[in-house]
Amino acid sequence: MDMMALFFITFFAATLQAATGFGFGIIAVTAFLIIFQSTSAVQIVIIITFAMSIAHWFKIRSNVPVDLVKKLMIGCVIGYPIGSALFYMADINTLKIAVATLILLMTAQNGFERYRARNAVSQRFLPMNKRYCASVGTLSGAMASAMAMPGPVVVGYLTQCELDKNAIRAAVITTSTVSYAVSLVLQMYLFGVEEQTWEYSLMLLPATFAGLFFGEYISKFINPKLFKNITLLVLLISGVNILVTL
Repeated sequence: MDMMALFFITFFAATLQAATGFGFGIIAVTAFLIIFQSTSAVQIVIIITFAMSIAHWFKIRSNVPVDLVKKLMIGCVIGYPIGSALFYMADINTLKIAVATLILLMTAQNGFERYRARNAVSQRFLPMNKRYCASVGTLSGAMASAMAMPGPVVVGYLTQCELDKNAIRAAVITTSTVSYAVSLVLQMYLFGVEEQTWEYSLMLLPATFAGLFFGEYISKFINPKLFKNITLLVLLISGVNILVTL
């Protein structure tokens, strides 16, 4: 039963990741922590998402806003060791609470900004300067190495910037691909990855790539407004779900 649940969750999360540029870490880490009751769940998500991100990146690389990604990655470099330290110190419940708190805070802030934009004469966008991007990148890098979730904070920021859907997806996927590569190396070097963790990751790859191809297909039918509604809904459900299952 657990394996069936793992396959379904992986397929759904991969579909969401391919369609919106993020979501696999939020869905999979939430569910895998509940099923495995171990921080190995984070390592499995890192391995799977790294493989998926590489395949996905080759399809969207022409849409990547290179200058923006460079600014984000400066912050990520600072965040990676911070996240590794948090992963080392935290127990399973602390990790769950941290994930839920960050997700719900981002959801509330994003929802408030969208509400305010609807009631304003003109929408106010966040700047994409080095200070903002470095701050977002630092938090993203920390979440990548601690929780296998580099995407949510970047999505929460970029959906409030003056960018179209394809640029947001491309920026998030590119940042995440690098983050997962670095996170995997850190996990292997600092903590070690057990053989069983690799086995679970390999078993879930078929469901991952099936979801990737399906998500790529349906992404063509998602307009910008629906895209932002989906990201907000996923953030909210995931944060609440973690708290409910503590």
